[in-house]
Amino acid sequence: MPKEPKEEKVSLFKRKRVKQLLIIAFIIFNIGIIGWTASRELNRDEGLPEAHFTWWLLLLAVVAFVGALASDIYKYYILIRHFTKKKNLKLAAQTVFLGRYYDNITPSAVGGQPFQIHHMHKHGNIDSEHAAMIPIIAFVSLQFAYVVLCFLTILFGSHIVLSDVTYAASFVGILLMAAAPGTVIFFAIKPKVAQKIATGILKFLHKIHIVRNYEKAEEKTLGQIQSYATVVRRFMKNRKLLAKTLALSFSYQILLYSIPFLVVRAFGGDVDYLPAAMTAITIQAAITFIPTPGNAGAAEGSFYLVFASLGSGNTFWAMFTWRFFTYYAFIALGGLVYLEMAYQKRKKGLNAGHPANSTN
Repeated sequence: MPKEPKEEKVSLFKRKRVKQLLIIAFIIFNIGIIGWTASRELNRDEGLPEAHFTWWLLLLAVVAFVGALASDIYKYYILIRHFTKKKNLKLAAQTVFLGRYYDNITPSAVGGQPFQIHHMHKHGNIDSEHAAMIPIIAFVSLQFAYVVLCFLTILFGSHIVLSDVTYAASFVGILLMAAAPGTVIFFAIKPKVAQKIATGILKFLHKIHIVRNYEKAEEKTLGQIQSYATVVRRFMKNRKLLAKTLALSFSYQILLYSIPFLVVRAFGGDVDYLPAAMTAITIQAAITFIPTPGNAGAAEGSFYLVFASLGSGNTFWAMFTWRFFTYYAFIALGGLVYLEMAYQKRKKGLNAGHPANSTN
């Protein structure tokens, strides 16, 4: 009997060590990629170009980043208000920051929604059904906006995109990106199909002894699918809310993909708006399948290789600034949310233990 807890402790210790080693490897990998791009910039035959900064363009990049965040936060705010009748801007901001944080530290950016659901349910006092639906609707609308922009780029931008390689690779990415909103919309329209698929999966899992109580699991799963389909269909019928959600999602994507143009021009690059924005869109589609947290490494390398072909400007600093806005800033904001939550929790604990608050 005493051996089992020890085995569990050893197993837990090993998992923690593996996680720590993966984080260290990931950090080293990021440093390596940044170091490589910096060395390429510094070792050009023509030498490092004279530093040329256009500060008002960098300021516009900051405005675009803040505007993108504001669009996403307001989208969550109106969804929370619609489904729960609560006006909670702080919860909306925290949910956005935590979602982006986990998107950028999990492979292929797939970790944000579960943590958003948990946060809204536990810290926002939102029932589990709506806590699940709000992030899904927000995510699907954002993916839909990106897929539309990417599709328009592929359709009309073959002569505009700066790299033929990223343009070709984006075909695979757009299919992967379209899968999520397509599946959600299809299952909302055809819940019976979703239920049949879920039943088949549950039967298989029951046969291989992963699902033990099949009847209970089936009842719960089918009920959730029906509830989900009802909520999504109700949302889609609310044209005013749907239009606002999509408008804010398009606003987020357009502002975010305007940043590459602004930072490249700010550091002396010679590029027009549409080629820069469309190239950034195809880069993101092309690296979607890269299984690194936040597509790290592939994003930096792709951006540098494409925009370095401009032949002018400090491409490394443009790449680093762009990556700061689209990656590191989200991790920092998520970290600040965690620190603030930890501080509030500690403060609450101290107040609860204060003699003045004691009930004895």
